[in-house]
Amino acid sequence: MTILVQTLLIALIVSFILKVPAVFAQPPSPTQVNIFGDGDPDNGIEDSREQILGGRRRAVSLDDQRMSAGTIKCDGKIRGTAMVIDTREYAPDLRGVVLMSAAHVLFDLDKGERFQRCEFYFLALGEYARYRIKIDLANLKMGNFDPAMATGVHEFGEGDWVFMYAPKAWRGYEPNEALVVQNFSFQQMESYRRSGGEVRLIAFDSTEGVISVSGDCNVFESGVDDLGGGQWPGQLLDDCDSAGGASGGGIVVVFGEKRYLIGIRGGSHWNKQVFPDEKYPNGPPDGSVWDSHSNTNFGRAIDAGIIQVLQEFTRNIEQDEVGF
Repeated sequence: MTILVQTLLIALIVSFILKVPAVFAQPPSPTQVNIFGDGDPDNGIEDSREQILGGRRRAVSLDDQRMSAGTIKCDGKIRGTAMVIDTREYAPDLRGVVLMSAAHVLFDLDKGERFQRCEFYFLALGEYARYRIKIDLANLKMGNFDPAMATGVHEFGEGDWVFMYAPKAWRGYEPNEALVVQNFSFQQMESYRRSGGEVRLIAFDSTEGVISVSGDCNVFESGVDDLGGGQWPGQLLDDCDSAGGASGGGIVVVFGEKRYLIGIRGGSHWNKQVFPDEKYPNGPPDGSVWDSHSNTNFGRAIDAGIIQVLQEFTRNIEQDEVGF
């Protein structure tokens, strides 16, 4: 081997050695809360998200199309998830589409102001114009959401829901694929479970850019001894595996061919003593075990009052459209 070749080989090896540490020395970025799984599938949901559709994927079955979800993009960025609601029982002649989400996805929480322009992307298919529809931000019905309230406090979430209207549906919209809202009842849910039903979370997964589904979730109402503190009726806690962008996602009961929307995902609670801000500025990292006393998601159950708001909201829109 000539001296020139040896010199070149040594230079290449040194260059590689110098570059490798720079790649692997990057500190791991903390992951937003909402993701559970510790490597042991026997103690809970274990990164069980299944990618359904989004990005450049196409639906592969009728079940995919029945996921009835999409993303909300406001002022140029995706802010969360929204569910497509079946309103035929209340307003059969409605021309557009009604969506349900968490109210906070429509707000710039730093400024405490609503976004100026929002669109809905069915199944997160934002790159296809045929699946984009404009949301009428002048025609909303939401709970008593206060954008100035800190999202981490127990009281946050009671009014964190909103119904939105899109006057024009996307091409190929099928009303029978929308979700029926159901008054939440644990007794009824247990009946579903005994009959082979399950609870799922349908929500956007920002890490993959798709709508995903987490199955076999545990959902229960918050009490005084957990992180939610049982601060208000219908405060749900769940262990559904999810990622950033899940706010506004649907907590859905699936029973055979039937799907009922029983709640809307709002956010997460975690114990600051277990996960201090200085070490976990974005909350518990991926791999943290779900525990209602230290690390849990929360949502807003659908109740009779919310269903009554939906009835009035859709009937008023229908009357305006037909000129009553």
